Amino acid sequence: TDHHAHLWISHWGDHRVLDRWSLHTEAHWRRADLGASAQQLLFRPAVNFHLNDQVMFTVGYSHYLNQPYGEHPARFANWEHNIYQQAQISRSIGRVRITDRLRMEERYIARMKGDPSAEEGARFDGYTYQNRLRYRIMASVPLGRNTGDGPGPFTLHVYDEVFLNFGDDQLPDHIQQNRISALLGYRVNKPLQVMLGYLHQTIQRPGAVAGADLVEQNATLHVVLACDLDLRKKDP
Repeated sequence: TDHHAHLWISHWGDHRVLDRWSLHTEAHWRRADLGASAQQLLFRPAVNFHLNDQVMFTVGYSHYLNQPYGEHPARFANWEHNIYQQAQISRSIGRVRITDRLRMEERYIARMKGDPSAEEGARFDGYTYQNRLRYRIMASVPLGRNTGDGPGPFTLHVYDEVFLNFGDDQLPDHIQQNRISALLGYRVNKPLQVMLGYLHQTIQRPGAVAGADLVEQNATLHVVLACDLDLRKKDP
């Protein structure tokens, strides 16, 4: 078991361009050692289709840039191309908003070879293909009265997300990762919300330490800038 302290700074956004269509923007700057060293950079553009106010479907692309970190780092920095499909369902129970999100990912993970200490370093050796299924459930509850389009109120967001890998013949299917998080958000104005909170991440890394399995327990300070713009043309 390996313990880390991370800092993640994120942007989330869904920007309505038509009544049933919106553009999703997402980026994550992830750092190990509470920001002192690189961990991961992630960009995730997507297109959303809104069936109604409760159901949304998404198709998107993710690009990961991964860096070695921690006491048992990966041998090389690498990257990943990721195509995903997603369904999201929201419902309200009193003042609590519950959101279920199911995502299927087709992952193309860069495979690297070489000697990290040698002058030539690493070289690209094709892609490893994997599938990954992700399920997240989030509860959001306002901690004050709605002020219309103005500032406030504070909102508490709590979620758990589980990641299941499958489709790699060289590794058994397994729960690859779990994230549990609590974020306190404050709405600056109608489109903009700032969140600050804690995320605990568990990662399973089979065979990561001389053939032995490794479990990462990562305590993470998470800062989020959420911005949802309405870009639809307004009637005069």
